[in-house]
Amino acid sequence: MKIRYFLGITFLLFQVLLIIYARFVPERFFCWAPYDQHTQMEVEVVINNKKLTKKEIQERYHYRSIGWEKRSINNVFDIIKQYESTYGLNDNAKVVVKYSINGQKQQIWTLK
Repeated sequence: MKIRYFLGITFLLFQVLLIIYARFVPERFFCWAPYDQHTQMEVEVVINNKKLTKKEIQERYHYRSIGWEKRSINNVFDIIKQYESTYGLNDNAKVVVKYSINGQKQQIWTLK
């Protein structure tokens, strides 16, 4: 019986630690909180001086190229960085993400 209590308490403490950790990282996957960031974003990609269409960008990253991101914008950055550091490594893509968090001033993130 004591082993069950120990395992149960250990599991709950682990969950609490994950929640605390998630509050201090940009991705915030395990935050257990309502969406506190709403981001309007648009992704632009240029490869060999050719600007990709919205459809081509969606096919490249398997993610929308324009619209509303209900999670942290860092998730979008991670998707792009992961693709460009693996499959697109030799494409020399120039990526620009224009985004606005919670209606604030527009910001620009680039990956060259």
